[in-house]
This record gives sequence, structure tokens and C-alpha cells, in this order.
Amino acid sequence: MILTLKQSFSSAHLYNQLLWTPEENLKHFGRCYTEHGHGHNYTLEVGFKTSTTDLQVKHEEYQTLLKNLCNRLDHEHLNFVIPEFKTQIPTTENIALYFLNKLKETLSEKDLSHIRLYEMDDLWTEIRL
Repeated sequence: MILTLKQSFSSAHLYNQLLWTPEENLKHFGRCYTEHGHGHNYTLEVGFKTSTTDLQVKHEEYQTLLKNLCNRLDHEHLNFVIPEFKTQIPTTENIALYFLNKLKETLSEKDLSHIRLYEMDDLWTEIRL
């Protein structure tokens, strides 16, 4: 059985490849390359593998885990606050990988089915495990 849970958060980020000139960054990232960045209302969706016998307990445990992970990024500028994004561009893909790594600190990869991070309703990244 796959228990799928969602948690929302809002964060700002900017795209800036430190090895490139400002002109190269502007060429590749367009309006996403600005001094201050821009924000999104993200939704993190995670599929957890579980059994029907411990569904209620796991639901509460996993919901708390997701809330704590998302609260760390909520209303933050990812490039400036989250150490992993001081040198890595916080694309939707990289943020999803960030969540995967954080989940693996608590859970085994075999406990996870997928991670989907929505940047917008029609733009998301999915990692299938």
C-alpha cells in the first residue's frame, strides 16, 4: 500500500551559476536570474510504503515528518538560508533531491515510493524509487 501525503510551503530562490558571468546567467536563466530572486508556493508530495495494520500510526508519523521538513524551508530564501543551496542552484529538481536526502536521514529508501515537488500546478519534478 502507498500512503501519499502532501505538505505546502513558500520559499524564495534565485538562479545563479557562480562559475558564469552575469551575462551568461542572464542568457541562460532570464528573469530567474535577479539579485533578489522570486518565490513559489510549493507542494511536496511523498508516497510512503506501508501496511494497512499500521496505517493510522504511520500517517501521523509521516505527516509530522513532512511538516517539519517543509517548515525548515517555509518563508525562507533558499540561497541564503539553507546551506545546501549556498553553492547549488535551488531548482525544483535540486529541492526534490534535498527532500529525498533529508527523508533518508530518518527512513530507509525502501519505505519510500516517490517524491513529487510542485513548483506550480503545471510544473513539478518527480523522483520514483
